[in-house]
Amino acid sequence: MTEESKRRVRQDDRGVSTTLNYVLGLSIALILITGLLVAGGTFVESQRDQSIRTELEVLGEQVSADVMMADRLARTTTDNETVRVGRDLPPRVAGTTYDVRIEGGSDPRVVVRTTNPDITVEVPVETTTSIESSSASGGSIAVNYTASDELTLEGDA
Repeated sequence: MTEESKRRVRQDDRGVSTTLNYVLGLSIALILITGLLVAGGTFVESQRDQSIRTELEVLGEQVSADVMMADRLARTTTDNETVRVGRDLPPRVAGTTYDVRIEGGSDPRVVVRTTNPDITVEVPVETTTSIESSSASGGSIAVNYTASDELTLEGDA
């Protein structure tokens, strides 16, 4: 091999540009695909949270209606009579468990809450009968009025 042919071999960079273009193209494609997956994952998580929130609002409205119905019935009872309004709720919402709580006081409300993800929905309740703050897990529940003259919430009705 002559000195000139050795120099031509060392300075030949025609194959380098093809390889470099291939590596750069793969890198850019990988970055774009990773970005799409991250953005898509966040979108799906956001949609799941919104779905859970909507379902909790519906459940809260149903329990609120039961509390108000028990209140109306309790006002028509005589001494020592009991009222029980039961409802079968789903045990899970979008694959996660939840708790239902009724809270009395000056601002009575139904609070429905999941822990994973942490989402809480509050629904106001209008009653004349006082409410004893109580809670139950999702599933069969009942709103009770007993001799204590208060509405309570019990699970597994």
